[in-house]
Amino acid sequence: MPNMIKVKVVNNPSFKELEVKGHANSAPHGEDLVCSAVSAVVIGGLNNLANPKDFQIEIKEGYVSIKALKEIITHDEVVLETIITSLKCIEEDYPSYMKITKI
Repeated sequence: MPNMIKVKVVNNPSFKELEVKGHANSAPHGEDLVCSAVSAVVIGGLNNLANPKDFQIEIKEGYVSIKALKEIITHDEVVLETIITSLKCIEEDYPSYMKITKI
């Protein structure tokens, strides 16, 4: 099995955490469209949070973690649901390179 991007989503009942880790390795470095799509969705979404201070956010090579520190506003809930829905679409198209687990 190839390397894979693993996504963990914790909703209980509202958003608590999103973790994205790993690399798809669906193509040579710099040409991997799966990794590129995931990065664009996640970072683009984070850039649209209205209250980023309501979250603990960690970003490093091959890893992003977003944890809600308190109840979040509706705008940010919509942004995060949009990220998750977009990641699901990528997973549906590239199931060999990405797996989403909901808790």
